[in-house]
Amino acid sequence: MKAIKYLSILALSLFTMTSCMNDFDEPDFKEPPFGNNEIGEANMTIAELKAKYASTISASGVKEVTEDIIIEGVVVADDATGNVYKQFIINDETGAIIIGVNDVGLYAMVPVGQRVRIDCKGLHVGGYGKMAQVGGLYEGKIGRMAKSVYREHVRLVGEPSMVQPELVPEVIDDTYFTNENKENLAKFVRLENVEITEANGTELWAPEELAYNNVVERHIKMGKTNLVLRMSTYADFANEAIPDGKLNINGVLTRYNDYWQFVISSTGDIQQIAE
Repeated sequence: MKAIKYLSILALSLFTMTSCMNDFDEPDFKEPPFGNNEIGEANMTIAELKAKYASTISASGVKEVTEDIIIEGVVVADDATGNVYKQFIINDETGAIIIGVNDVGLYAMVPVGQRVRIDCKGLHVGGYGKMAQVGGLYEGKIGRMAKSVYREHVRLVGEPSMVQPELVPEVIDDTYFTNENKENLAKFVRLENVEITEANGTELWAPEELAYNNVVERHIKMGKTNLVLRMSTYADFANEAIPDGKLNINGVLTRYNDYWQFVISSTGDIQQIAE
């Protein structure tokens, strides 16, 4: 009889514990756990933001955003391989801009294909070598925003998806390099049937002995233009051989003052053309 009594008490205790556990609220997974989910709808395009601060950007100046401005875009380049460093780049249907953050591993939350909203109020907009950027203030110039600030000013929208119009690169050739197009950079583009000048089958992407400030400049031959290809020694493929021959390359077109530059996120952006 004692055994039956103890078993009854044990069963009742387990039932009570299970009931209590079931009383807890189910976690709400509808909203992403990262960022600021209070950020509302976008009220300005990237092109409109850049136009509003055009004089500041072109003078490589910086200005704090004091109005309620929210932009939205899709991440087209992230820092997963380290070749893009402490920043990610977003495009919308009107333009593109760099988002500078003083942190690494940003791709864990904002990988390529993630749609984001950026609450610009309280952040800074400026030009780094006339290249438009949203970030923080650094020694009186445009720099990267702090990690804590970033988390309060970004909202993830939906799940990452590689099937978005912003991820279809615009195919360009050497006729694209005009002063007019310098105002619409950080665009995701595709270069077709090009060659990397330094490629010889053994030359490495970014050996440290060739670096200046952790950057090695390579060059893409496009018709009569040699486009600067910026490679970082932080890239996890820095010591791999540059592919030779004809290539198709996806990447982001940028500038430093009056010099055109090109950046790739990974070697997955490169397609060798069979001869």
